[in-house]
Amino acid sequence: MKEILYIQAGPAANYVGSHFWNTQESYFTYSEDEDPVVFHDRSFREGLTSKGEPTFCPRTLVFDRKSHFGALSDELYGTATESDVAQWGAGVVEFRQYQIPKSTYQTRLDEGEPDRDEDLGKDTSDVRFWSDYSRVYYHPRSAQKLPDLPEWERAEGEWTVSRGTFEKYEHDNELMENDVRFFMEECDAPQGVQILSDCGTFGGFTDAFLTALRDEYSKLPSLTFPILSCASNIPVDVEDDQNVTKALNDALCIRGLDSLSTINVPLQNPSTWQRGRWLEGLNIDLQSQYHTSALLAAHIESVTLPLRLKDCQYDIASLSSLLNPSGSMSISHLAGMYPIAPSVTWSGETERRIFDLSTVTDVGLKTGRSTRVTEYARLHVSRGFSSSELARYDHFFATKTPEPFSIHAPPYPTPSSFPSFFAASPVLQTHPHHAQPRAKADSHRALSALSTSSASAPLFAAYAKLAQACVDRRAGVVVRMGLEYDEVRDLKDDLWALCDRYAGDEGWGEGEEAPVLGEDEEY
Repeated sequence: MKEILYIQAGPAANYVGSHFWNTQESYFTYSEDEDPVVFHDRSFREGLTSKGEPTFCPRTLVFDRKSHFGALSDELYGTATESDVAQWGAGVVEFRQYQIPKSTYQTRLDEGEPDRDEDLGKDTSDVRFWSDYSRVYYHPRSAQKLPDLPEWERAEGEWTVSRGTFEKYEHDNELMENDVRFFMEECDAPQGVQILSDCGTFGGFTDAFLTALRDEYSKLPSLTFPILSCASNIPVDVEDDQNVTKALNDALCIRGLDSLSTINVPLQNPSTWQRGRWLEGLNIDLQSQYHTSALLAAHIESVTLPLRLKDCQYDIASLSSLLNPSGSMSISHLAGMYPIAPSVTWSGETERRIFDLSTVTDVGLKTGRSTRVTEYARLHVSRGFSSSELARYDHFFATKTPEPFSIHAPPYPTPSSFPSFFAASPVLQTHPHHAQPRAKADSHRALSALSTSSASAPLFAAYAKLAQACVDRRAGVVVRMGLEYDEVRDLKDDLWALCDRYAGDEGWGEGEEAPVLGEDEEY
């Protein structure tokens, strides 16, 4: 059946994950004469509610601090327990924790599907938690609520602490033996695991989780989207303890994923995004996590759609073979263009609007060297292109080396939970694969891409130079992170090895200046 187990870890990942699952939910059909375009059971598990009614819930484990779950509902399974006070005859003083009220959007969902002109994109202040705009019910085993941190503890960049958090959580809850095994044993023939991780707060946690997963399922393919910290895309001075901590944590994440995961797609933190032509057609609030996570989710959902699409034979293993033909490059880039106007013409100028969401844009100093990227493999997934447009698209990209492997899919469905950040009514049509009793979702055209190229090398080079500087200057931040200088020296060597592996003819070797790849680089 090629089922997928999904893992989400950290607040940034869960903001993206909520949009991702809302889009997945919009593919469901509710009449016998409609054929769904995806295999629902690859992402959803079928079960019974507490009333014995059949239901579909995401096959996922969602990790976050307890206070970040907000008013996430477990009404479907009725897991909330009544107070035992009535069963106790002696005197009792009962204290109840404040119950977080449902969001306006959740209340409207309970009353009936919200209209598009009433959605919560009008006011981002309505979104307090990532669960505020969730349209799906989760199985009780999905919600993995970690204890909240004391106010005096730092959440970001603590690699050793984060790994220790997983080890304690695993010891206390036997996660691998219980909840992971529960979801895996329901699968007939799982194709792998898809992971969305917040490196800043859950980097070490995810690394330890993957290590434990490899002990149990050594050959299971995995596709990982780590969201890097803001320090990965700015110049970092070795005296800046806070950003050095974040950058070293990111570097440790990437090095670990290279050996633990089949495909890895690091994503630059949305807080570092800069406005440009790639955002044409969007009135996006770059300070709103609700907005930026929606854009990320649109491209992640699109590039992974072939893993679920009925008329496509790809799984995580075959996707890895496409992106990593040499077997030595597990790290890819995510890029995309959304929304796409119906009047678009395919040209070099249009291609430059395909924005690389993984490439560094402001690391180190400009060197004057060529920023031309050597590509080794590329996958495109188009959404909602007409037949005539596909002909023009194919003609343009046929001249590229390597020519992208293209998969053409239905338009991207946009549920009412999506932000209203479109500049000018870019709606293509009503999504034909989503029928009543729910209101139909609008659809939009998009192009999303995964590529393996030399564009990864500058990030590795920048990390390696920072690690070397920390060793040379005996930076105190290394000790405070619970690391040893020999560990950081080994990290530096591994990063230079990664850099050399991807650099190709660019040759960003040790001792050379790490370059900046700007927004206008050739994709």
